[in-house]
Amino acid sequence: MYFSSNQKYNIRSLKYFSYCIAIFILGLCFLSGCFFLPSPNRFLKNDFEEYKIKRIAVLPFYNRSTMKTAGEIVTKAFIEELYDSGKFEIEFPGNVKKFIVGERIIIRKGIGADHIKLVGERLNVDAVIIGCVKKYESEGKENAQIPVISVDARMIHADSCSILWIGDNYRRGDDYETFFGIGRIRSLADLSREVVKELIDTIP
Repeated sequence: MYFSSNQKYNIRSLKYFSYCIAIFILGLCFLSGCFFLPSPNRFLKNDFEEYKIKRIAVLPFYNRSTMKTAGEIVTKAFIEELYDSGKFEIEFPGNVKKFIVGERIIIRKGIGADHIKLVGERLNVDAVIIGCVKKYESEGKENAQIPVISVDARMIHADSCSILWIGDNYRRGDDYETFFGIGRIRSLADLSREVVKELIDTIP
């Protein structure tokens, strides 16, 4: 088959363009594959499955950060993400709050074994989740504010008070950035959802 010089040029141009697109796509795949974010630190009791946890109460997270409302924000995000995960039934937060007020529990002073057992009996739950917001702030970086959050949480069996799971997660908004700012999380609210979701993903 005979091709004119213009046709040959167009074919070469098309092949070159296709080659460039292929290289670009491979480059994106390579960058995506190289982007690695370590999983949150986790402890899981060896016989976790044997406890057959179905129903959980999430207590308000203790706030050690400089943001006054961080505890409430992270607690709400944790409950919503846990509900969305479909892993457990969750006790209504209003009932949990009523129990805490009625028993005069001060979260910052911690919650003892007696109260854990009482939560299980009164609210008919198999386990209790308690947590702490250690950091919830924005840091300056190159004329931009980067959200930074650190949260830990643990699941305690309501009857035996055994620790079944512990999760600890520290993230910055730019941890998710690949290149040219793509993927960066820019708000504390969005980052809090991601931080607690990653924690919940470590629970079987």
